[in-house]
Amino acid sequence: MDREEKITKLCEKVMVTREEAEAALAANNDDILDAVLYLEALGRIRNPKVAQYSEEYYEEPVKKSAPKKETRKSESFGEVLGRFCRWCVKMIKAGCVNCLDIEKDAEVVVRIPLIIPAILLIPCFWLMGILMIVGLFFGFRYSLSGPAFDKENKINNASSRASERTEKFKSDFNRGFYSDDQE
Repeated sequence: MDREEKITKLCEKVMVTREEAEAALAANNDDILDAVLYLEALGRIRNPKVAQYSEEYYEEPVKKSAPKKETRKSESFGEVLGRFCRWCVKMIKAGCVNCLDIEKDAEVVVRIPLIIPAILLIPCFWLMGILMIVGLFFGFRYSLSGPAFDKENKINNASSRASERTEKFKSDFNRGFYSDDQE
């Protein structure tokens, strides 16, 4: 078999390009078997596609399944960071639009954007909590206003109940305190 036939055979049998077949034969002194082993060692041999045919026929029952939820691909760090920054911007905007109202005698004394108490909660949580409780005892009421609190008033209702209970506690305390003096 001459060199040209060997190249053609090698191309047909192991499915490589003509250049790869020539290089493999040149590297192995025109030995086809050594050239095939050489190409296999290099990982150049492409496996032929295998097709199967069967005459058996069976019909699988059709199962109706719920639509599959899309599985998320793993996200890159940049995508996660971008979503986090978008959430932060959204929270900052909401904190600037919505306010904490401090009322005394049914009149708003101070209206503070929610971003300020939210930032102050981090370094001085206990101080803010104590000041708000002391404010309840001095007759101040707290409520939240803004677009986020027009629909749901659960927080304002809880704040109102806290103010009412504080007033009841003060009146009970005063009644108990002053009733002992008169006896």
